[in-house]
Amino acid sequence: MDQRGIGRDELRAVVAELIGAEPGAVSMDADLFELGLESIVLMRLVGRFRKQGSTVTFAELAAQPNISAWSELIGGSAESSFRNPERQSTLVEPDTSEFDLALLQHAYWIGRSAEQRFGGVAPHLYTEFDGEAVDPDRLRAALDAVAQRHEMLRARISDNGQQRIEPTSGWRGLTVRDLRSESDPTDRLEETRLRLTHQMLDIEAGEMFSADLSLLPNGRTRLHLDIDMIAGDAVSFRILVADLARAYDGDPLRAIEYSYSRYLADRPLDRRSARAQAERYWSERLDSLPGAPTLPLLEHDSGAPVALRRAFHLDSAAYGDLQTHARAHGVTPAVAVATAFAEVIGAWSREQRFLLNVPMFDRAPTHPDVENLIGDFSSSVMLEVDLSEPLSFVERSRRIRSRLHEDASHADYSGVEVLRDLGRRRGEPVLAPVVFTSALGLGELFDARARQVFGDPVWIMSQGPQVVLDAQITELDGGVLVNWDIRENEFLPGVPDAMFDAFETLVRALVVDGDSVWAEPVGQLVPPRQLMSRTPSADVPRTDASQSAGNETLHRAFFDRASQHPDALALEWGENESMTYGDLRDRALKVAAALTDRGVGVGDTVGVTLPKGPDQVVAVLGVLAAGGVYVPIGVDQPSSRAALIARKAGFTVTIGGSGDDGLAVSHAILSEPRPAPHLGPDTAPAYMIFTSGSTGEPKGVVVSHRAAMNTIMDLVERFDLNEGYRPLCLSELDFDLCTFDLFSVFAAGGTAVLIQEHERKDPQRWAALIRAHRVTVISCVPPLLDMILSTGDDVGGSLEVVMLGGDKVGIDLYRRLTAAVPGCRFAGLGGATETAIHNSICEVVDVDPNWRTVPFGMPLASMALRVVDARGNQVPDWVPGELWVAGVGLADGYLGDPERTNERFVEADGYRWYRTGDLVRYCPGSMAETGSMVEFVGRVDNQIKINGFRIELGEIEAALTVDHDVATAAAVVDRTAAPILLAAVVPTDRDADPRETVAAVRARAAERLPAHMVPEQIVTVSALPLTVNGKIDSAAVVRLCRAAGESERVDARIAPRTHLESALALIWQKELGVDGIGVTDTLFALGGDSVLATTIVARIRESFDITSVTVRMMFAAPTVAGLADRMLGAEGDAEFLEATAEIFLSVEAMSEDELSAALEHHS
Repeated sequence: MDQRGIGRDELRAVVAELIGAEPGAVSMDADLFELGLESIVLMRLVGRFRKQGSTVTFAELAAQPNISAWSELIGGSAESSFRNPERQSTLVEPDTSEFDLALLQHAYWIGRSAEQRFGGVAPHLYTEFDGEAVDPDRLRAALDAVAQRHEMLRARISDNGQQRIEPTSGWRGLTVRDLRSESDPTDRLEETRLRLTHQMLDIEAGEMFSADLSLLPNGRTRLHLDIDMIAGDAVSFRILVADLARAYDGDPLRAIEYSYSRYLADRPLDRRSARAQAERYWSERLDSLPGAPTLPLLEHDSGAPVALRRAFHLDSAAYGDLQTHARAHGVTPAVAVATAFAEVIGAWSREQRFLLNVPMFDRAPTHPDVENLIGDFSSSVMLEVDLSEPLSFVERSRRIRSRLHEDASHADYSGVEVLRDLGRRRGEPVLAPVVFTSALGLGELFDARARQVFGDPVWIMSQGPQVVLDAQITELDGGVLVNWDIRENEFLPGVPDAMFDAFETLVRALVVDGDSVWAEPVGQLVPPRQLMSRTPSADVPRTDASQSAGNETLHRAFFDRASQHPDALALEWGENESMTYGDLRDRALKVAAALTDRGVGVGDTVGVTLPKGPDQVVAVLGVLAAGGVYVPIGVDQPSSRAALIARKAGFTVTIGGSGDDGLAVSHAILSEPRPAPHLGPDTAPAYMIFTSGSTGEPKGVVVSHRAAMNTIMDLVERFDLNEGYRPLCLSELDFDLCTFDLFSVFAAGGTAVLIQEHERKDPQRWAALIRAHRVTVISCVPPLLDMILSTGDDVGGSLEVVMLGGDKVGIDLYRRLTAAVPGCRFAGLGGATETAIHNSICEVVDVDPNWRTVPFGMPLASMALRVVDARGNQVPDWVPGELWVAGVGLADGYLGDPERTNERFVEADGYRWYRTGDLVRYCPGSMAETGSMVEFVGRVDNQIKINGFRIELGEIEAALTVDHDVATAAAVVDRTAAPILLAAVVPTDRDADPRETVAAVRARAAERLPAHMVPEQIVTVSALPLTVNGKIDSAAVVRLCRAAGESERVDARIAPRTHLESALALIWQKELGVDGIGVTDTLFALGGDSVLATTIVARIRESFDITSVTVRMMFAAPTVAGLADRMLGAEGDAEFLEATAEIFLSVEAMSEDELSAALEHHS
């Protein structure tokens, strides 16, 4: 034996036995992971080594996985022996006193409460065994025997979070269902399965397990066995089934010489040093840890929990192939499957960094009988997954393996504790509801004897509180069983099936395709049926196909119409002013001539800065007729910015300008008209709009005639716009919706109704113009329609179509418009200046309940949409990603900025795409006849991070605007100091008390949003402040909220008002270590967690000598005021509680000497 450590041969023999190999096949320097060593087995080995006095860690062994290195690491003397301790002969006396729940038990107990997020379910493991002729009487006796052997099957959990072992079990007894006369018992069996799968055992009455037996035709039987996992983990369930088979066969069950309660007492002594080190490890990582995966979940109450199982089985041959491939790449099969799971979760998650909850089976060898106990010995690791880099599958697996090994070596500080620490740090409960459990390395799920007695397991289902997806892999029939247990009704439609199908496909590919799959990054995992509907149509130009120029320029239709119908009205404005097509043509050609005289040639840029009115139209048509490119500049633009645009655009003439380069329309129309307009190719630039740039300088978007006409003609034809088309031109000239207003009119041969400069901020005047001029179409940004409808003025009955774009479109606008103008068609459009006004459309016929806003919809003609993740992969339905747009409508790029053009306009799969920066998601099952519509979620650059949480402002706005008290809302971030969330809301009832409105909206927002997404301050405004282009002015919203906050704090601290509230506040202060607690401050905002809640409840019970207050009550009402109200309701004696609270406060105010004197006097 090597004097420097445990004998290598002895160590090799033990390891070989655990991995199922012959000792001779395990060389001293072989990589044990490649030979089949699973992490779960390594954890058990570490426990044994520590029991022998070694201080070796999981990470140290995992870093050098061979016998030679381990022998050196483990250390020890020649007398050391790698054996379990000798069995003690003394029996442990039953302990009937109450003892604390273990960490995970406590988390299970808290999570049972329906008040908890994803709560309201029991943690239980349910299995069905199909066998032959199982005798009910023998089974009943065997169940009683097993319950007597295992004290945790006789446990009872009190309502204050303690457990006690009772002399007898509180199980309800064996339920026998005789279905032998049923010709087809399938439906009855399915009813039983559904009921038992979702049952919640009464653990307060000591009901820790249940057993049902169905007697079936032809001598068949089905055993339905369920255990509450607060009594025992998955390994314990195996022990239960194995012991049950032995007892059924009549074998005596030896008394266990150790107890679970004793284990809980011994375990901290065994792990004190390791625990301190692990706590430091996690504390240092706390701020950098991501949150849970942001999966596509329902945002509203999903009702009673519904859990469904999905499963597949790899047979022994397939499992063998998986083992071969995994070991060849230096990972275990468990890590390979975990990596596949992480890739799938990442494909359906908004974030590419997230936590997976990985349970660990950690039975420390504190006693030889630990292996025979039923109890909860599991812990968990919060495994950080980072998919942001496009790594090959094998490299991703290795990184996950390394992270898992490092984290598992610090599992002495449990994942439950890490989540509690995160919750205290972030001011609200933090969950890890996506679980991956591997039992590979523990052997077959059920031993041969149990299957011989009870039959084969045909259904296995586990369910856990605060878990939405629990994936498990375990050994079965020589292969691997893969289960997904999913809270079905928490997910958006179709998501669970799509995720599981992608997971199974990927795992089977790892088996069949071998190196080809391992060597490459995992591609997009979008279901093929979803991809098919997103394929660009044939009229979307490919980059490898040449495009010939056409002649359908923006102004051609106008001049054609002017020649054919010169007396038709082109423009109307004011009370009764108008201009015919002929007059407008003549003026435009005169302006064109004046521009030519000033040296403007084909392709030259010309600035246009004019107040709203007919001169704008004359100027734009004049520029185009001269062959130029018009560059609109708003009259409100600062002179410095206007000069910067002029310099960037390179124009030397500005129509409406006041300097030397200025050209007045009144002067230009004195010129002799140009004989005919210039009509060049449609591929030439038509206009250039300068938009805000991230560098602080405006960027010029160059748009061709063809691109703009693609959008215009789609909508003209879609809505059958013709000579009767009369739009109200609300938009500013330097906002591209104005381009549609003007040139769609000329394409249709209609009449444009213009807004004059003095009318452009007067929605009541707009309503009057709609009535007076019998406007048929409004195309504008949503806030402008909101302003019109908010006037309450009658707009008449002429409106036929309303098209909203340029910003997210609230569903409420559709409802309000429909009420005001029944029968008017309503459409929301997605777009950007870089995609020539619009690129997609959703005409609303009915509102889908899953919509947050009106979707962007489906692509316009000759356009294509794609939604991608950060790696450029397409995302599945319901998953947010960046919107990319391809097609005829794309702009040429940014003027003089090839770097930015190449950054935003990219080539992929043979198409040129514009990266919009919009955060969107595909919505299936909407009004689209085929495929999925695209719905706006927010902006990629509008995501913020507060207290470690990533937050999308659009999601907050969506939650606020679905409130019946809110007409519209804007969420913003005040970055004056530490970033805080603010929101402004426009109430539907303008006369309502602002305080009451804010309080009600805040309360309902808290029901729809996690605490970190509820704005710190909400203010009411009569209207949201807008930019000159009609978009919400975020900076102005911040200023409004800040000003309101200075004058009045909505969330001002409220001091206790009664003795009871004062007593509760004092108890909270002492347990939480926080001074000055207000009665409306929430437990979690004060740094509390479930453990502290339990401690507080215990202190209240002790101080008031009552049992009516419970932890569940605390979670239902996590404020001092709320808890006081619940206590009054439960106790029913306000006078008693007030008197007791008064006594408590007086005692707490005494010094030790005063208290001693009072007690002495009393005695």
